[in-house]
Amino acid sequence: MLNYNGYYFSLNKMVSDFFYQIIDFYYIRNQFDKLIIVTHLVPGIDQFLLAVHQKIPIAGIILKASSINHLVANKIEHFIPILRYTRQQIKSQPEVFLKELKNYVGDSKFAVIDTGGYFSHVLSNIKISNLIGIVEDTENGHQKYEAVLLKQNKGSFPCPIISVARSVLKEPEDFLVGQAIVFSAEAILREERQILAGKKALVLGYGKIGRSIAQHLQSKSVRVDVLDTNSNRQVLALAHSHHTAPKNIALKNADLIFCATGNHSLRKEDLNYIKKNALVFTATSADDEIENYSSLIKNAIPHGSHSKITQIGDQSNHFFLCNNGNAVNFMHGGIVGPFIYLVQAELLFALSQLSVAKRSSVFQLTDESKKFIAQLWLHYFSSQ
Repeated sequence: MLNYNGYYFSLNKMVSDFFYQIIDFYYIRNQFDKLIIVTHLVPGIDQFLLAVHQKIPIAGIILKASSINHLVANKIEHFIPILRYTRQQIKSQPEVFLKELKNYVGDSKFAVIDTGGYFSHVLSNIKISNLIGIVEDTENGHQKYEAVLLKQNKGSFPCPIISVARSVLKEPEDFLVGQAIVFSAEAILREERQILAGKKALVLGYGKIGRSIAQHLQSKSVRVDVLDTNSNRQVLALAHSHHTAPKNIALKNADLIFCATGNHSLRKEDLNYIKKNALVFTATSADDEIENYSSLIKNAIPHGSHSKITQIGDQSNHFFLCNNGNAVNFMHGGIVGPFIYLVQAELLFALSQLSVAKRSSVFQLTDESKKFIAQLWLHYFSSQ
């Protein structure tokens, strides 16, 4: 039971013990004094944040604007400070953001757990010598940090960057995220008196989440076209009995479009090809998946009967963004069960490796490290 300023919160002992095993065994809390965490604030994340906060003080959390559960936010704010910055504010005012960050961390050594590459926008501005490194959770964040390295032409980051985005330990979570996205898509269709069966879908991106989306759609009698810029993945999609077509034709034929690349899968030139009344679903933040999103949403028209659906375009030629362009699975909680603890444990384990990570690339953990985490997870959760 946690008690902060008269507020109480009861931790799940099995979950907290699992995280404590990682933190204590690798002496993580001896390597730095504070953490800053960028995160989705959804039901269940409070267990992770507060368990970690018991061992390593979290100086502040930055919320992903597309997935804030206000009940969770109100609970967390009694224990951990919230820095209310959007990605756009960080990008447009990096010095202001870093000045405020300094107020939270002071002169203490600190590390960052990032979700979506938020700190990639301030790496070139960072003059805080007490930042010992960053651990990134997502594929689009991984890509953002790699892009920073290419632009700088210096051959190294100012601090170590570790990513868990391409880890085998993320595969269970990503599979279940794909399932959750299809669940949310079907729920929206049913609210609009439609069903999935018989629809034509286009999945943009055939990574782990895109693959899961396509598989779950196919199981519900949906014809699935797949487009991936990686030819190896495109071949794999065909081997999995999906279809493909030139992008403009695929967009014209698709009733449902699923964006799962984290790298502007829908560009400005694509929008005019989208079939009238098509529904667009994203697997990550709208500004990562849809080019010029901020301009589109500014001129959007509210849907007549659904507050989470937005019309883009006029009556003669329009399509609909579901969850207003943000990750659609968060409409229904985005729950993936205890498999999320695998990824959270790897994020913690990665903190212990910042001191040995090379700065010349986005560092990834060894297979042996991942096996250790998987075995520990099986010990705690496989019988549930």
